[in-house]
Amino acid sequence: MEFDLVIVGAGSGGYEAGLYAYRRGMKVAFVELSPETVGGSCLNRGCIPSKYMRHGAYLLEKLSKAQNYGIKVEKLSLDLRTLAEGRDQVVLTIRENFKKFAQKLGIPIFYGRGILKDKNTVYVEGSDITLKTRYILLATGSSCADLKDLPADGKRIFNTDQIWSLREFPRRMLIVGGGAVGVEFAYIFRMYGVDVVLVELLDRLLPSPDIPEESSRYLARKLKRLGVDVRLKAKVTGYSEEDGRLKVSISDGSVVEVDCILLGVGRKPNTEGIGLEEVGVEKDSRGFVKVNEYCQTSVENIYACGDITSPLMLAHKSMYEGKVAVSHMLEDRDNVRNDKLMPKIIYSAYEVASVGLTEDQAEDEGYDCAVGVVSFMSNPKAMDDGEDEGFVRLVVDKQTGNILGCHIVGPHAGELIHQVVHLMKANIRVDFLASSIFSHPSLSESIVQCAMEVHYGPISWVKRG
Repeated sequence: MEFDLVIVGAGSGGYEAGLYAYRRGMKVAFVELSPETVGGSCLNRGCIPSKYMRHGAYLLEKLSKAQNYGIKVEKLSLDLRTLAEGRDQVVLTIRENFKKFAQKLGIPIFYGRGILKDKNTVYVEGSDITLKTRYILLATGSSCADLKDLPADGKRIFNTDQIWSLREFPRRMLIVGGGAVGVEFAYIFRMYGVDVVLVELLDRLLPSPDIPEESSRYLARKLKRLGVDVRLKAKVTGYSEEDGRLKVSISDGSVVEVDCILLGVGRKPNTEGIGLEEVGVEKDSRGFVKVNEYCQTSVENIYACGDITSPLMLAHKSMYEGKVAVSHMLEDRDNVRNDKLMPKIIYSAYEVASVGLTEDQAEDEGYDCAVGVVSFMSNPKAMDDGEDEGFVRLVVDKQTGNILGCHIVGPHAGELIHQVVHLMKANIRVDFLASSIFSHPSLSESIVQCAMEVHYGPISWVKRG
């Protein structure tokens, strides 16, 4: 069988790339491990099921404020089995719709491990099918990283692929890792009544240079206020099982007793055993496929997208890179890979959103920055909604007025950030944003006010004697 494009992996990036290539007139085929893995990690074991559970946690927090709106909530009942059934039904529906849509379009999905035999041939192991193609897009995703001293067994110690098997809430849980995954699950399980201990090796939560320390501190305070036991500069040094529970030793000298441990310590690219070395596709020392700004590998007709191209493992990054790759195959050079314009959203006790440079990064790159910060505390819509915590922060180049970065903590930050992402992509300056019209009352007004703080200068309140 011959195709214009064979995509190895029908996850977020592969699927989006396939639909885009179909729209552009290419004859496309997918290779995916099994019917149950269509949609990849994001759909089946990542962002979709976790956001379902996070929304439940958010609703519980909203219910705690219901009395302020004249709503009296009596006794609550929490049931993880019901939560899991609703979550799993959403995943199943999306996955089946993916497959039905591909079938309707006439895009075949071949099930099995895709192995590169040469630069124009993909062998589907398991189905014993050989596909000939002009182009190949690698979209094989990632899998959970291992911790040598804390092996995940899916019974007491879970990684983020195994945690979905839980059908009862534990009384107490220890989460290892204070990154995006750790803080999300800490919020979810805490709001569902679980005592959570969150251990992070570094000196702050969300320890990424792309996220301002102010955002990390803000989130840490909220999690602690909700009852999460946050331990920074700490690690697990050992554990033992006694009477059906785990006794976990932590480097701060304490021992905590928990029902289970969740490992939120990152993922590794799935680049082994698929024939990359044999056809000359280069990888770096960590196993990531080397690609250029068009997602092209060292073999000119083989491209890669998503988790296998860099440690920035985001579904929307994978989707965008897939379209960048297809565009380049069709000799379109307008779309390029640019991680600085990739929005990064964390869903926890707050939504934490960032794009572009932090103030520290901008200064390190030699910019003379202007920074504007506006709190949601004075935003009428946030006050009406009972969610007036958080802020908008803009980082702007004083010389040009170009927006270098935006960082939002608070209600619907993951939606609000896109208003700035596209201004940055189009190189539209802060003066345009400062003079834009946003509806009232809206959370978006805080973005305009932040732009005005930068462009016109902050308003000073003068106390008159």
